[in-house]
Amino acid sequence: MTLVEWLSLALVCFLGAATPGPSLAIIVNHTLKSGASTGRLASVSHAVAVGLYALMAVLGLAAVFKLYPLIGKAFVYAGALYLAYLGFKILTTRSANDNQPSSSASIESNPVNFEGVKQAFLIAFLNPKLAVFFLALFSQFIPAQGAGLELTLILVGTVLIIDMLWYLVVVESLIRLKSRVSLSKEKASIIAKTQGIIFILIAVNAALFSS
Repeated sequence: MTLVEWLSLALVCFLGAATPGPSLAIIVNHTLKSGASTGRLASVSHAVAVGLYALMAVLGLAAVFKLYPLIGKAFVYAGALYLAYLGFKILTTRSANDNQPSSSASIESNPVNFEGVKQAFLIAFLNPKLAVFFLALFSQFIPAQGAGLELTLILVGTVLIIDMLWYLVVVESLIRLKSRVSLSKEKASIIAKTQGIIFILIAVNAALFSS
């Protein structure tokens, strides 16, 4: 793979990672609620899930979703149900921001919320469209004889690292912003409830209009 080819791959991966969606909302929510450590680990777990789909695409396993669309649909519906569950959970949970960190020091020292780390992984893992996307993207770079170990590492590594770095940048930006701006419990509750509604709407859209 030439440098120009890699740069084009990296650009597409960055644009995909930076596109706002449920993943961004999950990581933002848990960073604000649970602190920096949770946000960072959630960024890593999300990148691992995305990287798994990239590896599946390179190995040709993503083609299964095209050959057997029912398998892909099962993942789509599972993802929709999970999003709906998260949205309902956010809307029905009482505001619990009393333990929300109020300074950069407390943000850094807050214990890890592994529920947030798990949610970040599942929000990507239950999205089989990622595999189809990588299958289409990688087809532009994989020769007819297939990808060797070096090319596989480049493709998968690029996807995983760019996704992880993007969300780590988001987390660090939130930490700095939060240390300067005081977020009231009322505003935090409104943000959380809005996320819950958005999750449910996305879930309904995915369930009704998935193809």
